[in-house]
Amino acid sequence: MTPAQHELQAIILSLFSKALGQPVTAQDDFFAIGGDSLAAEQVLAGLSAAVSQDLPGWMLLDHPSAETLAQALCP
Repeated sequence: MTPAQHELQAIILSLFSKALGQPVTAQDDFFAIGGDSLAAEQVLAGLSAAVSQDLPGWMLLDHPSAETLAQALCP
């Protein structure tokens, strides 16, 4: 991972943790550990603000872990 990916991953982990109310790891699947559509919208809203661009809902479905989402957003 690049430094930019690590930084973005830390932001995503914070958003996941806040939305789910529990600590998460970079490899945790957001939906497998309790994420639902409302929590996903919360994460995407926070992440969109962090990266200053609108993100489609499918991003989290296609990349459900903090690690894969950071890599997809910051190749």
